Amino acid sequence: MSWSDLPAELVAGIADRITEHADLARFRSVCPSWRSASAEHAARRRVPLLLLPSQQNSRVNRRLWSLADDSITEIPMPAACGRSFLFASPRGWTLAVADDFSATLLHPFTGASESLPALPPSFHDGYQMILRDMVWDRSPDAVMVSQGKGAFFCRLQGDGRSWTPADLSPPARVGSITYCDGAFYLLDKRANKVTAVDGATFAVVAAIEPPDLVMPDRSWVRESTLVVSSASELLLVVHGGCHRSKGLFKAFRADRGSLAAGWSEVGGGGLGDRAVFVDHVRGFCVEANGVNGVRRNCVYVASAHEEANANSGWGDWGRYTVSMLDLDGLTTSQNLSHGNLLKCLHGRQRPSWSMPNLH
Repeated sequence: MSWSDLPAELVAGIADRITEHADLARFRSVCPSWRSASAEHAARRRVPLLLLPSQQNSRVNRRLWSLADDSITEIPMPAACGRSFLFASPRGWTLAVADDFSATLLHPFTGASESLPALPPSFHDGYQMILRDMVWDRSPDAVMVSQGKGAFFCRLQGDGRSWTPADLSPPARVGSITYCDGAFYLLDKRANKVTAVDGATFAVVAAIEPPDLVMPDRSWVRESTLVVSSASELLLVVHGGCHRSKGLFKAFRADRGSLAAGWSEVGGGGLGDRAVFVDHVRGFCVEANGVNGVRRNCVYVASAHEEANANSGWGDWGRYTVSMLDLDGLTTSQNLSHGNLLKCLHGRQRPSWSMPNLH
């Protein structure tokens, strides 16, 4: 009997006992029959993990919170040692930045890492605040970063890597960067304007004007998130509210093939059998497959809030929060900040969603 002839129920039983994402990926790549037999187990694992920045940047192990079962897993990230700020992504890669502004790309699930040049001088002003709020994404060939105004890119191929400013005229306010199929999409969260930048030339190729959106009151706080939901579609999710308000949640859709046509509002069930995961860096879609614990047509928002130190009165530390917004009822359905997540403290850093992707 060859390895591929093992009974499917035996292969499935072995897959159920594999805890590491990298081990499961290797297991499923042995042969088509093993991949097929472990499909249900893999589907249960297709749920984002929340990367929780450590209060001690000298640690090798970093924490990941699972939405599926409220568990906290420590995963070794040797390349993150000494890196104060970590920013995850839905493609598995994480950007790590040290106190001296040196940067490293690392992959928590494979152990791969790649050094980048120190961040540009404009990132050094304000230090903690700017690094905490910076956004980024990567393509197969380059990394793009922003500290809030304008953007810089670094090509990953060839020698002599350096950060080059992207030609954005006038310099745009950048609240998120999302890469998909040859283009970087930069969102101005204040104006809800999206700029598309070619991933090879880094020239602006298109711009999407903001949708018509009137907030009920000037006191309302508005947050916008750009999501590349598929190869043909962009989503703009806007949520906001003020003290004691029910809140406002709207979603808009744009066709990537005809960006000039602008945005059209999405109805209550517009996400279908998908959910959107949002942090301060970006948003992305995940299939609600019925076994991974993700609810369809919902938006999961991860953030952090500071709590005052009893001795100093300053917000020296805080807790992580995850809220689920149901687009069917346009309400905040559930606060998921309980159990193990509530026990985790942060030191002025924000969490970010990481998708266990081995590529």
